[in-house]
Amino acid sequence: MSTADAGRKLDAAEVVADAVLAIPEVADLHGGQFGEVGTYLPGRRITGVVVDETSCAVHISVHYPADVRGVAERVRAVVARLVDVPVDVTVGDLSTAGYLPDIYENVVTEIAPNIREGN
Repeated sequence: MSTADAGRKLDAAEVVADAVLAIPEVADLHGGQFGEVGTYLPGRRITGVVVDETSCAVHISVHYPADVRGVAERVRAVVARLVDVPVDVTVGDLSTAGYLPDIYENVVTEIAPNIREGN
C-alpha cells in the first residue's frame, strides 16, 4: 500500500485479494472469461474478487505444476477466516510462467527421451 492509500479504509475485497495473492501457488487473480469478475471501488478495481452479503467469489490463476484442487482448498480456507459468508473458488487458468525447469526436464526425459535429439 502506498502512502497515498494509507488514509483510506480497506474494502473486504482488497483484504481477500491480498491474502489470496500471498499464497505461493497462486499466480494471480483471474477476471473470468470476459473480465466480469471484480469489485469496483472508488478509483480502483479489484479483479477476481467479489464479496457481498451472501457470498464471496474468488477467481484465481494457479502456477503449474501445483495441485489445482489443493490450491483451491487452501484459498478457500484462508478466505473463510476473513469473511462470514460462503466462499466459492474458481480456478480460471494455469500459469506456466512459474514452472520449475528441473521438473520439466525430468518429465521430458522420462516420457520422450528422443525429443532432445530432434527425433
